[in-house]
Amino acid sequence: MHRFLTFIKEFRIPKKQELRGALVSLDKKKFFVLTSMMIVAFVAMVVILEKINTSFMVTIPADGGTITEGIVGMPTLVNPVLAISDADKDVTALVYSGLMRKMPDGTFTPDIAESYSISPDGMIYTFVLKKNATFQDGTPVTADDVVFTINKIKDPLIKSPRKIGWDGVTIEKKDNNTIAFTLKQPYISFMDNTTIGILPIHIWKNVTETEFSLSPLNIKAIGSGPYQIDSVVKNSEGIPVEYKLKRFTKFILGNPHIKNFNIISFANEKDLVKDLLNHSIDQASGLSPENAEEIGRASYTIHTATLPRIFGMFWNSANNKVLADPNVIRAFDLAINRKEIVNEVLGGYGSVIHSPIPETIMHDNFTTTERESSLDQAKSILDQAGWAIGSDGIRARGVTKTVTQTKKVGKKTVTQKVTVSAGPITKLTFSLSTGNTPELKEASNLIKTQLESLGAQVEIKIYETGQLNQLIRERSYEALFFGQIINHESDLFSFWHSSQKNDPGLNIALYTNKTVDGILENIQKISNREDRLNKYQDFNNQFNKDLPALLIYSPKYLYATSSKLNQVSLDTITIPSDRFVSVYTWYASEDHVWKIFTK
Repeated sequence: MHRFLTFIKEFRIPKKQELRGALVSLDKKKFFVLTSMMIVAFVAMVVILEKINTSFMVTIPADGGTITEGIVGMPTLVNPVLAISDADKDVTALVYSGLMRKMPDGTFTPDIAESYSISPDGMIYTFVLKKNATFQDGTPVTADDVVFTINKIKDPLIKSPRKIGWDGVTIEKKDNNTIAFTLKQPYISFMDNTTIGILPIHIWKNVTETEFSLSPLNIKAIGSGPYQIDSVVKNSEGIPVEYKLKRFTKFILGNPHIKNFNIISFANEKDLVKDLLNHSIDQASGLSPENAEEIGRASYTIHTATLPRIFGMFWNSANNKVLADPNVIRAFDLAINRKEIVNEVLGGYGSVIHSPIPETIMHDNFTTTERESSLDQAKSILDQAGWAIGSDGIRARGVTKTVTQTKKVGKKTVTQKVTVSAGPITKLTFSLSTGNTPELKEASNLIKTQLESLGAQVEIKIYETGQLNQLIRERSYEALFFGQIINHESDLFSFWHSSQKNDPGLNIALYTNKTVDGILENIQKISNREDRLNKYQDFNNQFNKDLPALLIYSPKYLYATSSKLNQVSLDTITIPSDRFVSVYTWYASEDHVWKIFTK
């Protein structure tokens, strides 16, 4: 210790002249070594400081920037009560907000509502509004605005496409910030209703029913959503072709990161893709699979989501008895190569399905049996069922019956059962009706080819939309290749309950199963989602025993965005405008700050 103290007392910092003298006294080799060591030490210090700095920093969204998106179609009804086209719904989703907001994972979160409660019987939904929720003109959102909006939806003179979801629902204003909805019976999809955008009564109250769809307020709209309309560009005919939006800084769920959001209309996808590839726009919605590969090569990010659209073959065995044979249906199920159809028709942008329940309802809480196609197994099933291939390559089966015959063999009388012909030969042939669209026609022709390799004869019948709708209403098809759009859980009742077999019901498979009817009826009464999942599993299991339809694929929704755009989530998307549910969290640039400076 004494020596150390002595060293400290005697230690002194060398003077400038002494340092210079010491350096001059060094030979070249020692000077080079010393210089190299100093450089290494300096670099090491910089690297260490950078690592220390990085360890304290995080990446956060940076505010600002402009996004320009192209869509097909021209929005003329930016109004949640009237919006019917995808173009209308896109801009409406940006401008308006509802009581609740359905998030990308399928859950619901309060939007302009502060809280909500559901009565034990599932009949009364009560919502309390956030007191600081305002419209884009600064006017507070109140219960009067909610009551006004729903009453306009229910008004038959308005002809709102949302009316059917509100029939039988009464609305009551409890106070300025509280509303109660009373249902006639439990409705498991009612929370979807509450995402409808709310109109400001102070702006719309003097617009009559006859003027409602013609009002300029349908273009220069004011809502309470994340973006407000700044200006509208119209073409020579006065039709809006571009909406320039700016962020609504008082949006109740938080100030959107992206400052400006422009929507440009295109007459067709060809022109849309052309501008996208020219980088005249930043992103585009609802793209066809055939354009996806080229767009992906142009430095865009392709986001995909499985839509709740179920395409398959639906039977009407009353019009063709061949389709009543369960062996035939099982063989068809095995013979159809679903993966080939998805790859050829959808360019791989689709999901092979065997279940009538879409992913948007079940998410990851569902198990279904995947069945690989097997032509050999399919042929074996038909062989064993007596469907033999004829000289024309088409399978056929004679109508037979078993009879008892008695004959003498020598002095003995022998009784035996034999199979004899009881009618004409039945060929394995049927017609498959579908719509006149490239996707439906291509898929139907692939199905025809696959089933004909099994020994069936398939006649494709193509119909225009009006003709096909009439055919479906009359149930005058043998087999139908068609799609179901399942927007809400309650739609499954309409598609598969036996009470819906006749028009205007939507059970186009004419499915009748008392067990399934009971399951679907019970599901309508179960408000707890987890409890409903078990019932859906039971429904799926019974469906795959009966095979009232052969479900083939669900198409993917394709959304191309700039590679700089972050936070886009399409986990659950029912309609294309659902892509905007979390738009206020999107950002196009990043910043790096120390953790202590983040909120």
